[in-house]
Amino acid sequence: MSGHELGRYTGKLILEPSNNSQQMRTVLEFGFMDADGKHWPVPPGTSVDGASIPKALWTFLGNPWEGRYRDPFVMHDYYCAVRNMDWQSVHRMFYRALLVSGVSMRGAKLVYAGVYFAGPRWPDVAEGSAQPGEPTPTQTAPANILYALCRDPIALAVSEAIECNGKSAFDWITSGHQHPHDRTREITLWLDKLSDMVEEDDPSLGNLEAAIDYAVGLIPRVGGSARGISVGQLALPD
Repeated sequence: MSGHELGRYTGKLILEPSNNSQQMRTVLEFGFMDADGKHWPVPPGTSVDGASIPKALWTFLGNPWEGRYRDPFVMHDYYCAVRNMDWQSVHRMFYRALLVSGVSMRGAKLVYAGVYFAGPRWPDVAEGSAQPGEPTPTQTAPANILYALCRDPIALAVSEAIECNGKSAFDWITSGHQHPHDRTREITLWLDKLSDMVEEDDPSLGNLEAAIDYAVGLIPRVGGSARGISVGQLALPD
């Protein structure tokens, strides 16, 4: 897809250091016009620090204020701060901005998976209630779950990439592991374990989101647990 089919940037992004050494500040009006005609403006004087991006991604991708990730990071930072749109739309806008900035589709989907899994979430703007994001644990028989996973390469790869207490979501089903008495402390998404699947199957964002939510639901007592990202041996293409 061309940048025109996905959207385009508006204005000009110029950043200068703010009083806080960890932050940068926009000088001019900047924004993103998506393919549906929605404009996402970022006003001049906006402070950004990359905090909306999970730290493992932030360090892995390098200096966020240089190169092709700079513009998408600024867009995502601002809208995760003001929260005047639902978090799903903000993350998807970020994905489109990555592509417009020249990030490969594989690289953009892997970054998006990390942000969807461990990035900011907030209550729905219109209804004032939390958006879906903590899947209900499945009551399906383990044999039926395994059958379904083995027929779906996207769900299978994601279930093997999400871990809790050293076991993948897939392992929680296959091992017949007993439910822990206490809520688990952290679940981790290993992006390097998704790389081949993303390249071979090119999942839609919807399929990727559904697979992440389903895999999390396979792990008992995981609702509300901290989420983290690991890049492992992943090397994103230029």
